[in-house]
Amino acid sequence: MLGFFGKLFFGFLAVVLVLAILGFFLKRRDAKNGIDSGEEEVLSQKAVSNVADLNDDFNRARYMDQDGR
Repeated sequence: MLGFFGKLFFGFLAVVLVLAILGFFLKRRDAKNGIDSGEEEVLSQKAVSNVADLNDDFNRARYMDQDGR
């Protein structure tokens, strides 16, 4: 009755539902244990500036004299 794509869709929904439930319980457990989500610690200012430098085409030319430090 559902066909292949219907079964595939319901399988996908089941996987999403299981992951959502798992995430909910993990978040609740962390809140109960007093563990912060740590979103501030994920990307430090140094990491953000390094990524910005990677996207800067002229950064390498500006700091050529500082190689090896």
